[in-house]
Amino acid sequence: MRIRLLVVLLCTLPLSAQAQVYKWVSPDGTVHFSDTPREGAEEVHIPPPQTYTPQRLPAITPRPEPPAEPAHYSRFELTSPSADQTLRDNTGTFTVNFASDPPLSVERGHRLVVLLDGKPQPPAEGLSLTLQNVDRGTHQLQGQIVDGRGQVLMRSDTIQVHLHRQSVLLPNRAKPAPP
Repeated sequence: MRIRLLVVLLCTLPLSAQAQVYKWVSPDGTVHFSDTPREGAEEVHIPPPQTYTPQRLPAITPRPEPPAEPAHYSRFELTSPSADQTLRDNTGTFTVNFASDPPLSVERGHRLVVLLDGKPQPPAEGLSLTLQNVDRGTHQLQGQIVDGRGQVLMRSDTIQVHLHRQSVLLPNRAKPAPP
């Protein structure tokens, strides 16, 4: 009963600023609350709600971003493998090499991103990256030089390479000698 009374009082708390609250008990013992006076009802005193006015904060002024450094690369190209080259490796491993002029500015946060079929590969430590466990078939390769914020500064041409791996399904595979 007290919990019900507390819930009703809490629900009427927002209304207390606008109207009075009246309470009465019906003959069956039920407690009623209302905002209109009624015969036998007594006015419930509800204290004013607590309020808090936060201190005004100073206006936030954004820091000016330094202008993006222009790309100072005059040349960036994929040097190996060459376009339409057929690679043969049963582990699916091959190295991709790039050349740039001037050399890659690692101290300025520039790095090489290699895209294999449009998907970025793990980061490279310079202008060379060894790709591992690549599925056999035809693949698209491209390189990008990106700055520290991930903005692309320069792209190489996209080339196709063909990777051949020996299949376990080939019927003319060399069979191991019997023991």
